[in-house]
Amino acid sequence: MRVGGEQAVEPSEVHGFNYAGSWGSSGLDLWEHHDHGRMAVEVARGKAAFPGWNTARWWLSHEAFQRGPDRFLANLEAGLEVFARHDVVVVPVLFNRWRDPVCDFGGVPLDHLLPHASAWSRADDLFEDPAAEGDAVAPVQRIFRRYLLEVVGAHAGDERIWAWDLCNEPLMGAYVHQVEDPLRIAELRWLRWCRDVVLSAGARQPLTIGNYADVAALRATEPLSDVLGFHPYWMWQGLGPETHVHTRAGFEAYLDECVAFARSVGKELYASETVWGARDDARHVEVMRYTLARLKERGIGYTVHALHHSGVADLHRDAHGPVGHPEWLHFLDADGSVRPGHEAFNEFAVPPPG
Repeated sequence: MRVGGEQAVEPSEVHGFNYAGSWGSSGLDLWEHHDHGRMAVEVARGKAAFPGWNTARWWLSHEAFQRGPDRFLANLEAGLEVFARHDVVVVPVLFNRWRDPVCDFGGVPLDHLLPHASAWSRADDLFEDPAAEGDAVAPVQRIFRRYLLEVVGAHAGDERIWAWDLCNEPLMGAYVHQVEDPLRIAELRWLRWCRDVVLSAGARQPLTIGNYADVAALRATEPLSDVLGFHPYWMWQGLGPETHVHTRAGFEAYLDECVAFARSVGKELYASETVWGARDDARHVEVMRYTLARLKERGIGYTVHALHHSGVADLHRDAHGPVGHPEWLHFLDADGSVRPGHEAFNEFAVPPPG
């Protein structure tokens, strides 16, 4: 499968970065105060430092769309053109379910997905019918539907878009393992609804979902995905609940399980986020070399998280705001310089000849 039109890229050939602009600290902040000039500078910096960069995973904000649809769509179009000028195809992230207690990015809370979880979710069949319209439909469903139809509809055949990422890190809880859990049922119902609305908008690009490091999430979202997306982070500090990726042996076993699952369902696999952070530059380079080498051995493409310094979680040094457990994941500092040693990315992402 080749996606991306004239700039077609095989999933195994994806070499890139997630991108969030430097001027904000949340999704709503970034898009409400979108700075096209700074974005153009930051993307140019990235391409100059990492010439093999061919794919960007770019996080959108449905909340900003709701506040100003025309402005949002204009900024989206302008940003796609910035990436295209540098021969970088884009994976727009439509929704986000990852929430961060230290420096939250924003996104969809669970009470917007569950019937009767709030006063605004009136319908028993919330997110059952992708064509439902009118006053009888819960407001959250109307808002999400308009966002998907207008954003995707405006770019349904856009060759600058490699794939649509329906949602970043859904199902982030122990309930992912409980098939009958109401939270799991509601979240998967919503994801199916999102897929159906995106398809009704005419999307011709593949669909994917950015799953966190648990193969159960990958399995649950596989029926909704054309390309399987996962987040293989080797969490070298050895803390947290995802114990299977805190050792090299556990991390590599996780990779092999995901590869085997993808083969069993006949779908491509790519790492839409990868390379865990570190305050120490040399340690971060070590994490990058180890992680990307293991992905390359298995023919897995990747968009590393993330390109540029930003106020959002995990993409800045301590002087710029609160820093959580992942520490510093960015590759370019606030002044645009490459973090020491991080040019090693170019050993894994070699630009094509010519």
